[in-house]
Amino acid sequence: MTLVPQTIESAVRALGIAGLAILLAPMLARLLAHTHGSRRTLAWALLLAPLFTPALLVSYAYAPVAVRLMSTPGGVAALYSFALTLKLVPVAALILHFVPPVISPEALRCHALLVPARWARWKFRVRAAGRAPWLAGGIVFLLAFTDFELASLWSLKTWTVALFDAQVGGMALSASLRLAALPLGLGLAVLALVIRLPAVAVTPPGRSPAPGRAVRGPLLVYLGGAALLGCGWPLLRVAGQASAGLRAVAENFVLAQELAASVGCAAVAAVAAWLLIAWMTPRRQTALALAVPGLLGALLLSLLLLAAFQSAVLRPAYDTPLPLLLALTLLLLPFALPLRWLLDAQRRDPALHLARLAGSSALVWRLDTGRRWLAAFLLFCWAYFDFTAGSILAPVGLTPVFVRLHNLAHYGQTAVLSAMFLAAFAAPVAVLLLTAPAARWYARR
Repeated sequence: MTLVPQTIESAVRALGIAGLAILLAPMLARLLAHTHGSRRTLAWALLLAPLFTPALLVSYAYAPVAVRLMSTPGGVAALYSFALTLKLVPVAALILHFVPPVISPEALRCHALLVPARWARWKFRVRAAGRAPWLAGGIVFLLAFTDFELASLWSLKTWTVALFDAQVGGMALSASLRLAALPLGLGLAVLALVIRLPAVAVTPPGRSPAPGRAVRGPLLVYLGGAALLGCGWPLLRVAGQASAGLRAVAENFVLAQELAASVGCAAVAAVAAWLLIAWMTPRRQTALALAVPGLLGALLLSLLLLAAFQSAVLRPAYDTPLPLLLALTLLLLPFALPLRWLLDAQRRDPALHLARLAGSSALVWRLDTGRRWLAAFLLFCWAYFDFTAGSILAPVGLTPVFVRLHNLAHYGQTAVLSAMFLAAFAAPVAVLLLTAPAARWYARR
């Protein structure tokens, strides 16, 4: 058995998604930088909605479409590429939004007036963009190349699905790791290129020019369409199917143990990642090194940790929550790191300093504490919605809720299963509503 064809196909697909993300992200970053007030909040919500919509929800909602496309050559692969693009373009937009270009727009204009040759102007623009596009492209490539959850329910034979099936089918762990040598090597090569980039400064946005009216309209249409297709429609479809099964689930709620396991593991991993990044903030190079394993993807990281905890030294902790908590923490670090640096950069805002001097807890909450609490909550959601690490590393009796739902979804869609999905997605909302008052009380204290 070999993964060469699947690896090449996944790499080409990830390269195309990264290229498309780099084309769209600069315009989206400029739109976000020059949108203010309630429109800014709406634009941010539309941009982030596809990113934080669980892949399992998207795959479950679009499963009937995927089944119909199976009779069309390349149909499921096209749907998969489209869904991944909607999910990962926000990652590139976020990076380009907060990492400024090397040269100002005024300098670019002066160079264009002095150098008439089109090729020379284009080459200068590429160099003026700095390291941010390369960083954004590399991270989007890694996230697309190592994706597993979205492809698994649609039965698309990517290298991650083939490797997971081989591992579950009884292949020895050492053989699985040898099978993963090619994709692991490719992922490490891209990681090495990203790490070799000089450190970038995360600063408040605003240096880029505002997009023109001819571009602004299509960008808003894209944001609305991406949010609708990547988040709104899956939620509406599952909610519509769940209406007939809510009573049955309420009368016989069988997900309590799985929900508790998912909420507990996600909360511990989010707190651990946040505190670890806070401790490592003065040591940026060490923090970057700690974030590297999480960019390998949940499948490769989980298999490597599985091998580590089967060794003689770590074997006593094998059937405990420790491997899963460690995997979730490492997977969160690449997202916790830029969030923490961004929030630290915004602490230099003069408005925040004045609010602290005035003793206004409401303003401090709005400008700093509330943002940090929201960032920690986003990390909690990212860990809570994980499926891959939980399916490989969860101990006996501690099955995460999405592992069970993923297994049930292979047998078809029913009203009861949709109601169970809805209950699982409602848990983070409940955590949000319960922790917000406590966080505001802490901010006032």
